[in-house]
Formats: sequence, C-alpha cells, structure tokens
Amino acid sequence: MNGKLLLSLFAGLLLAIGAGATWAQEVECDDIEMKDKVCRNDKHYPIVTIHIAAKKKVITPLFVCAARGSVIEFRVVPPGKTESGSVDVKAKEESNDWLIGTNFPDKTKIEVRVPRWVEDESDHDYNIFFADGSCIDPRVHVQD
Repeated sequence: MNGKLLLSLFAGLLLAIGAGATWAQEVECDDIEMKDKVCRNDKHYPIVTIHIAAKKKVITPLFVCAARGSVIEFRVVPPGKTESGSVDVKAKEESNDWLIGTNFPDKTKIEVRVPRWVEDESDHDYNIFFADGSCIDPRVHVQD
C-alpha cells in the first residue's frame, strides 16, 4: 500500500474520532422549567425516562440524584417509535466526560456510570439531543 495513502487514511481516522467528542456547552436547548429544586429518585438506581413520542420531548425527572459508582439509566420510550442511535446524552463541560452516551446498540436505553472520583454534592449539566435536532437541558446531582 502506498505510504501517502496509508498516512491519509490514518489522518482521516483521527479526525473522525475527534469529531465525535463534541461538548454541549455552546448549544442552546429548549428552556425547561425546573420544577424540582431538589433531585428526585433512588440515588443508588437512578432512572431518567425520556419520552420521545410527544410533540415536545419530555424527560422525568429533570433533576436526577445519583450516587458515586451508580449507573444512570436513561430509558427511551416508547420503544416502538425509537431508532437506534437517535438519542444522545452529552455533558456540557469537558471535565464531565463520563456523562456521555447514546441509545446504541440498545435503542431503548442509555447507561452512564458515575465515577467514584466525582465530587460529592455536585451538580452536572448535560443536554439530551434528538434525531430531529431538538434538545433539552436537564442536570444530575451526585451525592453519597
């Protein structure tokens, strides 16, 4: 194989990998009213339900509690109207690189593990992006 072609292929691969690591900090999502001033749910088994069938996408809860070491499960419903890879979770800050995922290969859920090194009693902003280009802006509160 030609050395220049091999070098070009390698450079293209590096660019493609780097393009996937975009952050959501500069994106303006739909404003959502934070009704909950306190996070809700079982912090050891945090579940966020993403309702995609509504005209305006909805998630519950908007402010989820999660313990360090827990796995946040984002359930995408209804399963019959969901395509694989159509919902993405993206952290707003690079330091929260753990808060990234997509509903691929399982189209019904996204799982994100909260590392044990994350600061206790801290809030983390993220966006949920949909295939139609819309997005919403919830958050996670990490507590032990």
